[in-house]
Amino acid sequence: LAAAHGERDVRHDDFWALRDVSFTVRRGESLGVIGVNGSGKSTLLKILSGALYPTVGTFHIQGRVLSLLELGTGLNPELTGRQNVINSSRLLAFPPGYATERMPQIEAFAELPDSFFDRPVKLYSSGMLVRLVFSMFACFDPDVFVIDEALSVGDVFFQQKCARRLAEMKATGVTMLFVSHDLD
Repeated sequence: LAAAHGERDVRHDDFWALRDVSFTVRRGESLGVIGVNGSGKSTLLKILSGALYPTVGTFHIQGRVLSLLELGTGLNPELTGRQNVINSSRLLAFPPGYATERMPQIEAFAELPDSFFDRPVKLYSSGMLVRLVFSMFACFDPDVFVIDEALSVGDVFFQQKCARRLAEMKATGVTMLFVSHDLD
């Protein structure tokens, strides 16, 4: 009936995941964003990574940004870990041979069991996926490294290994953005 009288039927409520957010992070600095689920943390990182665009406002990032957002995003489940590393390298516009040069380092860091590096990632556990993706991105030498709680998956020894690698990356001038709902 409302449509017959020219009235619009409202089917949504405006919802702002982020509003009036402003910050600067310089080369080699780190920013941690902690908040409850639904507070806009992941939205912020997706915007900074180029996966989403802001409705209003602007942002500027200098350098190569690599993002470890949702576990397994960007991986082809039918490809092996090794093939996904090469494929990701191409999608990120790295020069030919870039991934192949870093493959031994990525494989060694990931420490996947048995021959899983050469098996389809659809067979990987969530812990194995985070090992592969973190290892790949950490060895791809980003200027800005964005991490969205992905390191909460997996064993404590790998988490500690990742923390050491993040400290090494920070010491070389990599800028880091990390979000979590957990203060620890």
